[in-house]
Amino acid sequence: MFGEDDEDGELFDLERQAGEAEEHGPRVDIPSVDDPSASLPDPSTVDPAVQRAFVAAVVYANVALLGVSLGLMLVGFRGDWRLGGASIAIGLLAGVRVYQTVRAFKRRDHDEDDTDGSDAGDDPAGPDSDPDGS
Repeated sequence: MFGEDDEDGELFDLERQAGEAEEHGPRVDIPSVDDPSASLPDPSTVDPAVQRAFVAAVVYANVALLGVSLGLMLVGFRGDWRLGGASIAIGLLAGVRVYQTVRAFKRRDHDEDDTDGSDAGDDPAGPDSDPDGS
């Protein structure tokens, strides 16, 4: 089997057999696609305040997720209430900071819209209401 000569006198050659299979196999037309990155805006044009708020929210969210999940595992698997409780508390505080960061950004964004000439008195429910009423 291995090392034996085939009918051509050559050793068993998988590459040659694969090449023959490609010649006799089905033909597939591969469609061309436009590069979607060409239509994306330049990342250097992002407002630094928006970028700072986004990065802060992402870091806080990661700390919250790590703290709560690690704390629950420490309490559940090891029964370590002191370290697990501290980790859960840190995670919850980071979660509160995510909420505060997002709210502050929305408030800042809403205040900028008001200074651009929009009427603030048109919305009786306030800035945090849902426009479709749900």
